[in-house]
Amino acid sequence: MITFMKFSILMLLVMHFYYFTVRFRYLSSLLVLEVMVLFLLLMIISFSMMFLTNLSLFLFVLTLSVCEASLGLALLISFVKLKGNDLISSGVMK
Repeated sequence: MITFMKFSILMLLVMHFYYFTVRFRYLSSLLVLEVMVLFLLLMIISFSMMFLTNLSLFLFVLTLSVCEASLGLALLISFVKLKGNDLISSGVMK
């Protein structure tokens, strides 16, 4: 179980650094953020199994991640409709 938590933390850090390489496209950025949330959920599950606690924190974070994903997808669709692509430029709000 400890190796699973170390793997989750390592992958969370890798995705955090990978986020800075794909920050010029909205879709890639949203996908990296969703993978980070997935590894966070895996860490919460492993913590709850290790300490024999309930999964209420898991359900709370899962609910927030679903809301975040739907909001991000809605913003991405509206931005692509408005601009025509998902490239992030410095003058986005002009």
